[in-house]
Amino acid sequence: MTLIKNIKILLVLTGVSLAVSIGMYFDGKTNKLNNNQKPLISNFDEILSQIYSIEFKNKEESTIIEDIDEQWLVTSALNLPANTELLSRFFIQIREAKIIGPKTRNPDLFFKLGLDQENVQTLVLKSKSNEILYSLDIGNFNYKIPGTYIKETSSDQSYLITTNLTTDVSNFYWIPNDLINIGKDSIKSVQIYSNQLISLTNQQGLITHDNLPSGYKEISENRLPDVFTSLTDLQHNGYLNKNELPSNTDLEVRYTFNNGTVLYASFFDIPDEGIHVTFDWNYLNEEIEISKFINLDLSGSQFQLSTMALLDTVAYHIPQLVYDNLNLKLKEKTD
Repeated sequence: MTLIKNIKILLVLTGVSLAVSIGMYFDGKTNKLNNNQKPLISNFDEILSQIYSIEFKNKEESTIIEDIDEQWLVTSALNLPANTELLSRFFIQIREAKIIGPKTRNPDLFFKLGLDQENVQTLVLKSKSNEILYSLDIGNFNYKIPGTYIKETSSDQSYLITTNLTTDVSNFYWIPNDLINIGKDSIKSVQIYSNQLISLTNQQGLITHDNLPSGYKEISENRLPDVFTSLTDLQHNGYLNKNELPSNTDLEVRYTFNNGTVLYASFFDIPDEGIHVTFDWNYLNEEIEISKFINLDLSGSQFQLSTMALLDTVAYHIPQLVYDNLNLKLKEKTD
């Protein structure tokens, strides 16, 4: 199954609606623009058809996105899928951008426009043969006009253009953060491997602890529902290569779902790095809703997966609260 749609296709499919949205955002101000304004890139469509590599960078970091086997992957970040919705919106803004007028060509004044080396962001588009198709320096967005200060990287002439091209050079920004959205009513049972095996069952909303050993206190009823909502609207805050994980897990959880699917989740509490989790899916039901972005459903019986959650080479940084809710400890009776 193709996980990532080609950005060129997305531009065609979403261009009209996004252009309309952008126009609405500017509250009709584009109607006041001079019809004789020149496009920022006159041969944009020609360049678009040749793009193989997209780089966003500043003096400190860089994100590289490449077309690998017709999938746009963030090759600077473990080849994770790229957020093509953000990419398509960005390129639509470039295509729609018009030059309002020239600004300074004095490098000593670039700091006023955000085009100096300390602040500038640079977009570099390359072909498959590594030829630079286009390179653009992006400066500040002027909210009063509105417009963005830019210049071609090879030139000192700066301009003010009509659209907001400010973006982000971090890898994380260009990666979808949806993982899983599974409601409590879709979970049949949960086994937690902690200091003791804890086996919980959900029967028509009634959660029971099936294997409480003698001599131990019962788990508080207030904590049990949180176990079954641990996969509701789960998103990541970062990632690690699976090879970077410690050799031992801190917590393992087995989810069995009503549709027959089984998920093994391994949790790692890494000092200074936070909680990371890996997913191992078994008996994946063919009728499960899988997409790159999750259209959030909170009905309680939802079963939605992002393609990100199916990658087996990555550990995802998730909220501490998810781990805390699952990390149940049995306590011995004292009387």
